Amino acid sequence: MKKNKIPYLLLMIVHLGLFVVTIIKKKDKKPLLLYYSGIGMAYVFEYVVLNIFRGYRYYPKVLKRNRLDSVFGAIVSQALIVPVSAIFITFFQLGWGWKIFFTLLYSGIEQLFIHLKVFKNRWWKTIYTLISLPFYFWLVSKWSIYLDQKPKKWIGYLTLFFTFWVNYLNINFVLVAFLKRIIFKKGWSLRKYYVNFIIAPIYGFIQSIIGVIVTLKNKKLIGLGLLHLVDQLFYRLKLIKMKKWSVYCFLPIHIVLLLVGSIFKQQMLHLMSESECSQRETKKIQSPI
Repeated sequence: MKKNKIPYLLLMIVHLGLFVVTIIKKKDKKPLLLYYSGIGMAYVFEYVVLNIFRGYRYYPKVLKRNRLDSVFGAIVSQALIVPVSAIFITFFQLGWGWKIFFTLLYSGIEQLFIHLKVFKNRWWKTIYTLISLPFYFWLVSKWSIYLDQKPKKWIGYLTLFFTFWVNYLNINFVLVAFLKRIIFKKGWSLRKYYVNFIIAPIYGFIQSIIGVIVTLKNKKLIGLGLLHLVDQLFYRLKLIKMKKWSVYCFLPIHIVLLLVGSIFKQQMLHLMSESECSQRETKKIQSPI
């Protein structure tokens, strides 16, 4: 095993353990809803800082292509380490002391990774990590409150959107990095992987908006047709390059994600229904007739 993999593997094991503990102990809180929201927020950050402006690079040495290898490291960070710690802090109601502790811990790990040459800052600085992580932990905590105690439609819509978007981005990465099946590109750019990770989130954004609308309206068949039309449009605009594949092979992906979206929709409706009942009971106690 290459030495670069060891630090990433250790972090993955520790945070998978935290995730399992959170799921077991707090399953009544629907942790997956908050988990996908946390990943979605982290992916928005990563899209800007890593994908567009290339603020840093990861070197886990898992994949041969440097760009794909860096994105793999980013997924470990933004889809596991950071959101798992955020929901762990939130569901176990750990205060600001713990938020600061995790911030200092991850900033220290960042410096250690730089020293080990498994991570490299470009224009990004560790001080930015020290500033951004407490804000992220606070945002996830507020998101949980809105989901659990103050049901608002826009929170539900965004949570459902992040569920679709995160899965579309992860599926794109697996297809490109491991199966070498699809890549989003424009022209014959030598930086095809850079272009792919610029276009893929835009594609996922469009498909996720459609997924949210048809899931809320319970029009899955119509939604499947619209999702396929977007696939055809991207293909005809030559934004999708196919290798021994057809855009029709996207259909099973869309079907699965529409089913997942329906499950998450039901969880949100149940959670918000419980919150409304709890609020009504509280009002009755506070204002007895």
